[in-house]
Formats: sequence, C-alpha cells, structure tokens
Amino acid sequence: MAKDPILDLSTLIDRPFINIDDTRYELFTADELSIADSHWFSAKGAEIEKLAAGDDDQAMDIAVSELAERCLVNCPQEVFDGLSGTQKLAITEVFTRLLLQRKARQAGAIAKLILDNQKKTPTGAKSSHGSSVSSAALRTGGSSKPRPHS
Repeated sequence: MAKDPILDLSTLIDRPFINIDDTRYELFTADELSIADSHWFSAKGAEIEKLAAGDDDQAMDIAVSELAERCLVNCPQEVFDGLSGTQKLAITEVFTRLLLQRKARQAGAIAKLILDNQKKTPTGAKSSHGSSVSSAALRTGGSSKPRPHS
C-alpha cells in the first residue's frame, strides 16, 4: 500500500508575493486559475516568445505588460504603471516558473504512479527482483555466433 499521496491538493490558497517599493503584492497561484485563464496565460506566453524572435518591440512590451498585470492580485494601476518593462518581464518570469514547478510536481506524480504500477504483477503483487534465473526460453538449436550484416 502507498505511504505517500500520489497527488496532494489543497483548497487553502497560500499566494507567493513580490515586493514593489517595499510593499507586498501577491501573485495568483496556478490552483486559482480557471481553465480559460490557464489557456490565456499559455497563449500569451507563446505570443511573447514569437514576438521576442521578431523586432516589434512595442507589441512585445504590450504583451509582457498584459501578462504581468494579470499575474498580480490587486496591484494599484499607478504602482503597476511605474514599473519598467524589465521589471514587468521579471514578474512574468517568476510567475511562469511557479506554474512550471506545479506542472513538474504533477508530472512527477504521474511518473511515480507509472513506475509503481510497472513494479507490480497483473495480480497486484510486487514482482521479485531476487532471482537471477532468466525467464527467457532456452535455445533449442542454431548457432549462437553473430550473423554478418547483409
């Protein structure tokens, strides 16, 4: 029987935060996002990557600003408007890393589940790794010499 949960979910929100001019501003967490919000963030991130490869700096600044603003919880507009483009980009990078950490935890949980299931026999019992006897069929004829490639 499993000792640890395969997935640990909580309905209590513990938001990460950043400081802007010594004032705390919270970031949304991945668990708070709706499916539509998650899709919006993914699409906006892809748009920024595409814009970064081009030379439309104004469009990229606008996209980064939109993304950064949606990451923050209740940040006054005048505070947000005082941030530089580089600072807004830093907010989006921190937020993206937080989302990726969550996805990595989920991927780890899935990988653990798969590995745990591979260690079990069809009856649910764990397979034995103690035997060194091969379960492969014995050769009944033919040569064991390697064949030349044709």
